[in-house]
Amino acid sequence: MSTLLDFLPAVEGLKELRLVDRELLVMVAGFEERRLAAAKALTDTKGGKVAILRYKPDHASNDFDALARELGSKGVQLKESNIIEYDRFQPRDFPEAFKRCIKVNRSKHVILDISAMSKLAILLCLDVCRELNVAVSIHYAEAKRYGPSQADYEKAKAAQRIHRPSIQIYTGVQGVLRVARFSSVAMQGQPTAAIAFTSFNEELIQALLNCVYPARLFLINSKPPKLKWREEATAWIHEQLLKEWPARDNPVERDLPVRTASTLDYRESVRILQELYWQLTIDHRVLLGPTGSKMQTVGCYLAVALHPDIHVEYPTPEGFLNLYSEGIGAQWLVDFGALGDFVAELSEIERAEHLDVRLPGKIFSS
Repeated sequence: MSTLLDFLPAVEGLKELRLVDRELLVMVAGFEERRLAAAKALTDTKGGKVAILRYKPDHASNDFDALARELGSKGVQLKESNIIEYDRFQPRDFPEAFKRCIKVNRSKHVILDISAMSKLAILLCLDVCRELNVAVSIHYAEAKRYGPSQADYEKAKAAQRIHRPSIQIYTGVQGVLRVARFSSVAMQGQPTAAIAFTSFNEELIQALLNCVYPARLFLINSKPPKLKWREEATAWIHEQLLKEWPARDNPVERDLPVRTASTLDYRESVRILQELYWQLTIDHRVLLGPTGSKMQTVGCYLAVALHPDIHVEYPTPEGFLNLYSEGIGAQWLVDFGALGDFVAELSEIERAEHLDVRLPGKIFSS
């Protein structure tokens, strides 16, 4: 019998991007150079539209004008109605604004450029697309260089300037965001099992623990396709935290967590999240913190879409290390088709896989 993972589309390399009638390219006016990657990759813009998320509160480093100029050089005329404010600290009005944008443009296909997008914005955009059942493609551009560099990390480590998260409460650590779409009251009163991803922004998980106080914690270590040292570094940053929880929940082999997921291939995140969900859901409230990479966040969305009883908490602080990226690296695309139909199909497959429930007329074959 086929499993849910067999139906997840692969991450494909991208050389050029075409934008045709009834398609909407959604971008972000951020500060990283790779925010321009999708615009630079455009080779055909006939009939398609572009929407830009403008962050609020505004910051001097966010360069809307450069993005508008790059789009203009490709023949894209931006409409004021397609510039959508995204309040990073109070995003409750954003889903309806994004929904209106899709409807006004009569878009049937959304190309969501997540390269410079807030992880909570990724979750919200995908959920609106699922609700409207529009086709969705994810565009993601890697950076050429990621911060911190190995030299910067080693220097900070030697000087003991890297905070290593702990279960003890720290003052000065900001809180988390909760949005109605991803809030669940299921299993309240039961012990909470929190799932989060490691990163170089060590304050993310600290903020989560300060606000949530879970009974159990499950960390997923982040594994880049390249730069092995970064996988080892994020494991070291969170080593102390892992030692403060039962080893059975976070097994380690050769100083590296056994539970790891690619920062690029979202399917690995889906697999791990599904395994943890089915282990925990009977007697725990499952809480998810999307603290990893942007493509890992896509995996988080699919897990939450399949299981609305998963409660999402989004940590908001910024770390002290220079985490900014430079340059534009390889570009990737994932095509999901009509997202509402896709999630519904995955749900049927998962029921057949885990609960042996088959809907009339549905046949699942290997």
